[in-house]
Amino acid sequence: MRTHSGKWISGLHLVVALLFALATSAADAQPPRNPKHFFWAPGQPNTPSPSSLANDLIYHGGNAGSGAIGVETVPATYLVFWGPDWANGFTTTDANGSAYTSQQLQNYVTSFLSNLGGTSWAAIQDEYCKNVAAGTTSCAAVGGGNYVTDPRKQLKGVWTDPTPVPSDIVTLGLAENLVDDPLAMEAIRAAAHFGYNPQATYIILTPPTTIGTGQPVYCGYHTQTTSSGGSGNPYRVQYAFIPFLNANWPALGAGGCGMNSVNVVSDSFGHGVFDGYSIVVGHEYAEAVTDPDNFASIQDGWNDIQGSENGDKCAWTDLANVSMNNHTKFAVQPLWSNRAFDVTGQGCVRSAPTNPHAMPAAGIMPPTVDICMTTGICPPGVAAGQPMPVNMAYFGGNVQIRPKVYLVLWGWGEPGAFDHTSSTNPASDPDGVAALMTRFIAAIGGTSWGKVSAQYYQSNYNGTYANVGNPAHELAGLWYDNTNPIHDNLSPLDLAQEAARAVLHFGIGDLANAQVVVATPQKFNEAGFNQNSYCAWHDFTTPLSYPGVTAGMAFVNMPYVLNAGGGCGKDFVNPAPSGDLDGVTIVLGHEIAETLTDPGAESSAGLLQYGAWFDYQGWEIGDKCAWVGDGLQVPGAPFNMTGNDGAAYPVQTLWSNTSLNGVGYCAGGL
Repeated sequence: MRTHSGKWISGLHLVVALLFALATSAADAQPPRNPKHFFWAPGQPNTPSPSSLANDLIYHGGNAGSGAIGVETVPATYLVFWGPDWANGFTTTDANGSAYTSQQLQNYVTSFLSNLGGTSWAAIQDEYCKNVAAGTTSCAAVGGGNYVTDPRKQLKGVWTDPTPVPSDIVTLGLAENLVDDPLAMEAIRAAAHFGYNPQATYIILTPPTTIGTGQPVYCGYHTQTTSSGGSGNPYRVQYAFIPFLNANWPALGAGGCGMNSVNVVSDSFGHGVFDGYSIVVGHEYAEAVTDPDNFASIQDGWNDIQGSENGDKCAWTDLANVSMNNHTKFAVQPLWSNRAFDVTGQGCVRSAPTNPHAMPAAGIMPPTVDICMTTGICPPGVAAGQPMPVNMAYFGGNVQIRPKVYLVLWGWGEPGAFDHTSSTNPASDPDGVAALMTRFIAAIGGTSWGKVSAQYYQSNYNGTYANVGNPAHELAGLWYDNTNPIHDNLSPLDLAQEAARAVLHFGIGDLANAQVVVATPQKFNEAGFNQNSYCAWHDFTTPLSYPGVTAGMAFVNMPYVLNAGGGCGKDFVNPAPSGDLDGVTIVLGHEIAETLTDPGAESSAGLLQYGAWFDYQGWEIGDKCAWVGDGLQVPGAPFNMTGNDGAAYPVQTLWSNTSLNGVGYCAGGL
């Protein structure tokens, strides 16, 4: 919910004229007009009303003024610590009186922004898009949208700016400041310092300062430098202001903006004392991504009928630690998901409804998922989000005991699928990738490599257990689908819909033991792969994650990994040119093995667990051994497996709980 104070300027007629000119284009969506999007402290009179939890976010057209972007499709952040006190140093105390330094605070915020990209929390906003009609509430329903993505490395730079900060900066931030806003000027200086990025949010933090009394307490806000009237700035810069949060706020005290709100006892890293910083910075980051534009005070991105954005609707509710990259965790709030609300009636979530389990690019560790927190079944004495005993555990879902793999070559024969031809291979497979995948899937059954997966099992709930199967013939069908149109920058929903069409095409009746591999050609791939976010992923369809799609399908998104070169395994086992296709079978084998042992892809619905075998950090049988050795021949590194046809296929090793007398290690066969 947005309210603001204002002051008149002599150029008011210009603002009025701009608003009038924009009225026609914006009228259909009726976007709210708010110069600054404030995040109010708990209990303030301006916080969103409960009615905001009973409606969807609405897209307002993304067309307010020249340079409007609608959403940030490739989000980036730049972090600015403004003021000499950051360089000189200062201290603050937590709720228990323990002292912490400004350097610890800087490290905490920097780590948070460094590790949120590519996480399931940040992926909540991936359902929102631009290039759809004003009034849209579901991009998937209307199609054609350009979606928000979730790249892994979103923090692009950090700057400690030693220039002085006005002593009344908190009060100045509260004012509308239509002409001389010092925070807008700092954002412009930051854009000049780092370089201008129209897809970025410049996040400005200030040190402790004087706080005026009697004013509403806000913990941060985001806006654009053009919000003052759409003129007078060299370009539109999204920025967020985060005042010193651990101040003694009027009538609220030092905890008014989230200090120790999740972690009651602070640790040496700053969990607890700096909880408010990850909560508030995360709130402003997410809102700037999905509702960045503010031209002449018009919000033209995603917000609801009350003007509340994806952070506002869930502000100060269900705060919790969420695991992020590199084994980190941070206190955050939930974010609003239209998709979740439309299916379950509950829109505030801490994990994206669609979260495929992705194979990372070479050299990148698998993303962590705090299974302890999401399932609540950590063994006694083990802290949530911390490294667990190395072996995988069984979480109760099914495995594939009679596995059948169906390969779909979607769009390989369509015009524009490839930008080259070959004298030795057909035009629909110029590099021989489709032929290799077909041979590989047919050759893995009954092998020693396949036997590694066969040690894992499911409970049949009648006192018996059934192991993963390793039959000699696992390739159950091949479909060249050149009938259903394909395009580049596919969404997960597009791929799930193609998998559902394959179920009908093949007449698959036993979904529990089937996996559909949707392989895409050189020029038509999923948007995340095109952003170099991963090599492939597998997922499981539920009504929440893929509304309208056949539920209970295990499917694999297999992009054209040759596009990624060495990042997805080119020449990883064998030298060039014989190893140029190494990544194809390494990546495909990784996904097939994970789908055999965890077809539910770690998903759950309430107390119903679909996930089967993975460790307490969320790493599956392939993740734990992905890219071992980074190209060096060390124990557990990828190798040439002998298939049941006698041919050699480069594969990675798989995690074996039984190796090393039960300690567990990466095994190439049993």
